[in-house]
This record gives sequence, C-alpha cells and structure tokens, in this order.
Amino acid sequence: MTGPKLMKMARSAPYPGWMYAVVACLAGVAPDAMAGTFNISWDNDLLTASDKGYTNGGRLSYLTDAAEVDDDCSVCLAAHARDGLDWLPGIGAAGDQHALAFSLRQLMFTPENIESSEPQYDDIPYAGYLDGSLTLWSWNDDWITGYGLIVGVVGPDSGARRTQEWVHKLTGSTEPQGWDNQIGQDAVGGLEAYHARRFFRTPAGEGLQNEVSWGAGVTASNFITNAQTGLVWRLGENLPRDFVPLTSGASSTLALPGSTDAPGMGWSVFAGVGGQWVPYSYMDHHADPYTYDQNPFIWQAGVGAGWHWNGFQATLILRGTSSPDKTNKDELTFGTLAATWSW
Repeated sequence: MTGPKLMKMARSAPYPGWMYAVVACLAGVAPDAMAGTFNISWDNDLLTASDKGYTNGGRLSYLTDAAEVDDDCSVCLAAHARDGLDWLPGIGAAGDQHALAFSLRQLMFTPENIESSEPQYDDIPYAGYLDGSLTLWSWNDDWITGYGLIVGVVGPDSGARRTQEWVHKLTGSTEPQGWDNQIGQDAVGGLEAYHARRFFRTPAGEGLQNEVSWGAGVTASNFITNAQTGLVWRLGENLPRDFVPLTSGASSTLALPGSTDAPGMGWSVFAGVGGQWVPYSYMDHHADPYTYDQNPFIWQAGVGAGWHWNGFQATLILRGTSSPDKTNKDELTFGTLAATWSW
C-alpha cells in the first residue's frame, strides 16, 4: 500500500493518525535501505491497575546497522554522523560501533478523574506530547554513549486525545471527557545525552548469567529539563548485549544497540532503582491556574522480564515513581510492553 493511500486512510479511520504517518514513511523506503533494528513500545498505567498522571505513551524506533558493518557505502548516515561528531566524548573511538536511532514518541497526561469534562485545578492538567528524535549511539561490550536531537509539539496537534480515545475504546476503559481543557499549543525542541556502563557480567556458557549496569542521562528542552541516573541488575540465560532501559525514561531507545545479537533463545529478569532532578517542566510553567507544582526530585524503581530468540526480543517492565507533583503525594505506576526485532 502506498504512502498517499495510508494518509487518506488516516483522515477517516479510527486509529491514531501518527501511526499511519510512520507506516507511510516506511512504505516509501526500499527494503534494502531499512536493514537494522526496529522497536515498538507501549506505556500504560492500566498495566498496573491505575489511571492517572502519566497515563499512556508509545514509541516507534528504528536503529540503523552499525556504520562499521559497511564503512565504505555511499549513503552511510551513521558513518557521516560518527565522523562529523567525533569531537564529542565517547564518539569515534577505534573498535566501537556507531549507529543512528530514529524515533517517534507520543505521551499523554491526564488527571485521576477522567469522567469529568470540567477543569480539575487541584490535579494534573490534560496534556499531549509528540516528538521525533535522532540519536547517535556509540557502544562496545562495556559501555554505551548517545547524543540526540528532539523536535516536537505539545498540545492538540500532538494527537494525544485521539490516541487515548482509541486505546480506551480498544481496552473497554472509560472514555476521557476533559481533553478540551488540555494545555498547549507549542513547539518543542531540545538536546539529550546518555551514558551507561556495565560494572560486571559473568561469562556466557556458565549457566545463569548476572550483570550490573549503571546509567545516566541529561535532557535539555522546553518541555522538560532533567538529569537522571540509576542502577540495574539483570539475571538470565544467554543474555543479549543491550543495556536495560529501566532508568532512562519512558520508551527509551537506549536498549536498542545489542538487543538482538544473542544467538538462539534466552530469557532475563531485571530490577532497577534510580532518580532524577527536574529543574524545569512545561507542566509547571504553563499550567496556571492549576495547582501543579513540579517536584524537583523524583525517585523511581522497576522490575521486568524479557525473552529473546534469533533476532527478536520481547520485554515487560513495571515501574513506579514518587509523585512528580509536590501538591499530590500519590506515586505514579505504569507498565511498558516492548517488541524489538532485526530486519
């Protein structure tokens, strides 16, 4: 099916239009040019039997093959990015691999009572967010570093209202009534950087494997500016070489490099703790007359499990965070389902 036909369907079909936009873009790309790793992830608080705060999110991501696989090709965006940004720490070292991740992400935030059509000034406001990002990753067996660019929108043009209505219809949940009160419309832009490192990993072929990883990241944008760090422990058989994204925010692409490189079948369970400092958030500065007051320090924890087999990986993560709103002490919980596969 061609891209124009898909876009025509997006105007009339009940599914979120941004999904059709992504599929239309992919439909116009030759299969040989799309070799790499794909990921789709879905965040929802229904997975933890709650419905408030950060209520739903989705991300579609594509990671190119490593530039080092075919460094002499005429159209190697990852190689050009590596060579042009080798002045950045962690980029361009001999023996490391480099790849570009393209990602489209949509997030939505709602108050606890979604049956009311009136503004609820004592709770979090309705907010929708949509962005696209481009990240250059550099990694080896022990660490990974990435630098990214973010461009997007907050407000009605994010399409969050339509997506949530579709998801709630699909799951038989209560239809949200307050989207007419959402905040925004604004353009979003920013930069981000990540680094993660393994402390240790037991060798393969010795039964159960253990590993412990540490990670940190910084995001500077006009939607949110934060710094975060965390620690993750993983146990399993035939572990892949990826870096588990428990502490890197919603639907991160941090786990893509190395996620499908373990031959055969394997499984893993993992747990992590972390925290973040948030000196600025759009929700705090543009939510008047709502009483939302951004908590500058947020703690989080999560547990998860994964299964992989010959180029495919599926994961489930359950997360909990302290309240991002100082006026509301209730913690937030949500789950993430993700599937990753290599082309």
